[in-house]
Amino acid sequence: MVLFLPNQLYICQKFSSIVEQNSEIKQLTEELGVYFEKNKQLSPLSARIFSMLILTEKDGLGFDELVDGLESCKSSVSTNLQLLQTQGRVVYFTKPGDRKRYFKIAPNDIYVQLDKKIAQWEKEKNIHLKVHNFKRKLYQEKDIPKEKNRGLEYTKNYALFIDDFIKNLIQLKENLQKTFNSDTL
Repeated sequence: MVLFLPNQLYICQKFSSIVEQNSEIKQLTEELGVYFEKNKQLSPLSARIFSMLILTEKDGLGFDELVDGLESCKSSVSTNLQLLQTQGRVVYFTKPGDRKRYFKIAPNDIYVQLDKKIAQWEKEKNIHLKVHNFKRKLYQEKDIPKEKNRGLEYTKNYALFIDDFIKNLIQLKENLQKTFNSDTL
């Protein structure tokens, strides 16, 4: 039978909570990392670095925190941080009296990513409109009945859907800008 003093019990509970939180952070870092690898064209380690920067409650993470948290070698972390900085996704800052560099997600990254997403959807919408116009003209020339050209309605409706989606993305960006601008006032 093990007996704990109240202070020891508190320390054990606190340690257990930290271990549980670290496990959750590692799992979520991995899950986000896989997402960023597949959808944002980031290397596996860059994706995990970016994920850790998203998940931290701190203003930024130091180089050694990233190396330890990712259980990776310093040269790999350094190379991938350079890549993220070159892409404009991550920036570094220093603290007075501290020679270390701390890394955080670039302040404008969310806007850049929204602009990319809007441009991507604009291209897709334009392709659907071109297909729609081409097929409409072709079906008119060939005198094909409406019942046989359901694809024509699909391309038109999909383009309208994309247009609404783009408007929502633009609204989201504007709302974020208002929120962030009011936070800095």
